[in-house]
Amino acid sequence: MPTPRRSHHKSRRGCAICKAKRIKCDEKRPCSYCAKRRLPCSLALAPTPMPLALASLPSPGSGTSSSISEMKATRPHVAPPFTSTDFGLFRHFTDFTALAHADDSASEMVWREAVSDLATRYPYLLHEVLAIAALHRRTTAPEQAAVLERTAAEHQAKAIPLFREALAANSTETALPLFACSCLFVPYHFAAAKNASALLFNEETGSLAEWLGLIQGCAAVTVEYNDTIMQSPLRALLGDLYAPRVQDLGGGPTDARLVELGNKLPLTPGCREAYAEVIVKLRVCYYLSDNADSSLNRKNAALRFPPIMGQRFTEDLASRSPAALIVMAFWCVLLHRVEDRWWLKGRVKPLLLKIGGLVPFEYVHLVEWPMEQVASV
Repeated sequence: MPTPRRSHHKSRRGCAICKAKRIKCDEKRPCSYCAKRRLPCSLALAPTPMPLALASLPSPGSGTSSSISEMKATRPHVAPPFTSTDFGLFRHFTDFTALAHADDSASEMVWREAVSDLATRYPYLLHEVLAIAALHRRTTAPEQAAVLERTAAEHQAKAIPLFREALAANSTETALPLFACSCLFVPYHFAAAKNASALLFNEETGSLAEWLGLIQGCAAVTVEYNDTIMQSPLRALLGDLYAPRVQDLGGGPTDARLVELGNKLPLTPGCREAYAEVIVKLRVCYYLSDNADSSLNRKNAALRFPPIMGQRFTEDLASRSPAALIVMAFWCVLLHRVEDRWWLKGRVKPLLLKIGGLVPFEYVHLVEWPMEQVASV
């Protein structure tokens, strides 16, 4: 007699996170997956389990001499629970943003699975994922633009301080979520910026845009924990890591133009050595872009420059030095080559025109080539 087929319970009312990650939900309140990872389960009737830091505090009336005010003083801030809108954004990220953000099938899987899994364990990455998902959803729901932009800004505001805190205490464990989060900063900023000036400068303070400092800080962590990243699925986001030697950069018309630019930049004698290094870094990025055999490598060639610009150059850019502005105009050409990205469309030309408007009249001729490559399109 054949063995009766064992019945199978199919989860039809699983929580939002389990649905987004395509795993079976046991439908407990909260479900076991979320409870184990202390995630805000959408099925929970009550708040998620109390953090250990709170559970260890004495309760009122327990015989302790601690007062309520003393307990409040030592109690860490607890962020409000995520909303149903946030669960929808997380699902949008795994279903749609991951594909739009990917350069190939391998990087798509990284965004869809590896990064979304990390996001469920590191709040700063989760907030950044939700922020980028809100801006991406705006591309298909322009009638909701105002609400989505506000939601994105709120998540970004929560992500940054948590990211800075994790960056200051970086370790092998946090190398991957920090790297993943830093990969989203440039797309977020370019997609969220209200105008071309905001892409480089904070209009309220006059300082450089926040993303420049963030990715420069994370670049050091990426170098320190390179082995950890290279042995993880996130390696697929890096593409070809070939770094040409300086002596191999010459020969092409673009490289000759950059060498000539380095000789013509308006610099004081004390700045020439620092800018010579900047020009070499820019030449490397152009070489990699000129010889890229994939959209991933071409994009990485363009985004490689800001993290390695150097402290002196960054300070000059913050003060809107003509030489620094001219170099950034040439960087815009690299961005223009990958402008088909959803977060870059329609951004490069306004940025270049803004930079050109800041360059003093006597040096405008030095940005004619970038203008021809980008602004005339």
